[in-house]
Parts: sequence; C-alpha cells; structure tokens
Amino acid sequence: MKMKERMQHWAIRYRSRQVQQGTFEFPASIQGSKRMLITLPHGIQTNSLLLRMIAELPVIFPSSDLLIVVPVGCSEITRKTGIHAVSPELNLTNLIGLPKKDFFAKVADFKASVLIDFETHKNVFNAMVALHTGASLRIGLANVWGMPIHNFLVKSDFQTDELKTYRHMVDLLTSIQLQSAASKMGQPD
Repeated sequence: MKMKERMQHWAIRYRSRQVQQGTFEFPASIQGSKRMLITLPHGIQTNSLLLRMIAELPVIFPSSDLLIVVPVGCSEITRKTGIHAVSPELNLTNLIGLPKKDFFAKVADFKASVLIDFETHKNVFNAMVALHTGASLRIGLANVWGMPIHNFLVKSDFQTDELKTYRHMVDLLTSIQLQSAASKMGQPD
C-alpha cells in the first residue's frame, strides 16, 4: 500500500472514531426522510444502466430532497439522472488527495438523514462522505466497509455482478417505500 493510501485509511479511522452512532428506527427512518444523500461508485459516469436506476430514486422517494455526491463529473450525473449532484473542485484537495474540509462542510450542511452508498468496493471518497454527512441511517453493501461507515448493511446474492447488485439495492428501497404507502392507505384518516 502506498503512503498516500495509508494516510487516507488513517484519515478514515480517525474520522470514524469521531462519528457519533445515532439511533435509527427502520424502516421509519428511510420512509420519513426528507433529505437523502447518495454516493455512487467510482467511474460511474460511464455506466448508463446504473444511472438509469439512480434516476428512479425521485419516483421512489417523491417527498425527499435527493443529492448525489461524486468525486468528479457532477454536471454529467445531473444531466443523466435529473438529480442535483455535487463534487469537489479538482484543485481543492489536501496532501493525501482527499477534498478539503470546506467540501465536507458543504456535505454536512445538506443535513441528510439517510445516506445510500452504491459502491461495491472500498472507496475512500465515499467513506469520508459517509462519515461527514451526519446521517443517522447510512446504507451500504455488506462486505464493503461495515460499521461505523455504514450502519445498515444490504447483503446481495449478486455481489459478483455489480449491475444486479445495484438493481437489488434499488428494488429493496422501492419495496420499503411501497410497504410504507400500503400501510398509509390502510389507515383511516
């Protein structure tokens, strides 16, 4: 492991010790969420199938304000998904290649209550975003980072097929929302 990568992993360990483990009620935390932050896999701009799946999220969560955070190419992501995206300026990184504190402050200022990380491999940028969100519910795939970066892990039978894994995540989120809508319809006013 190179020195830069070691320093990045040290930064993750250091920040993860500072994160307060909030409690969340599942599935109520995701069903009632007004602000959701989404992180995508590295190099996502070229994966049009996943971007189409991500474009379904505003339909799944119509009353939520969604924000996508990517390392680069936010205008392309916004154009392809219709969801607002942000990324750090390329010239504003620290010595170990991570965005400066101002960017993470912008992420925290969004005040997301839910983070959804679609990354299937360990990604330092996504981990640091997750640790800076302040979201009480941080959803990620099993066998990637685990606690404390993600506190709700989704295990997919398709871990070796990334597109099927992404579809599984979107389908799971859809079923949670449909369950919420069905229970609301059954309640008297």
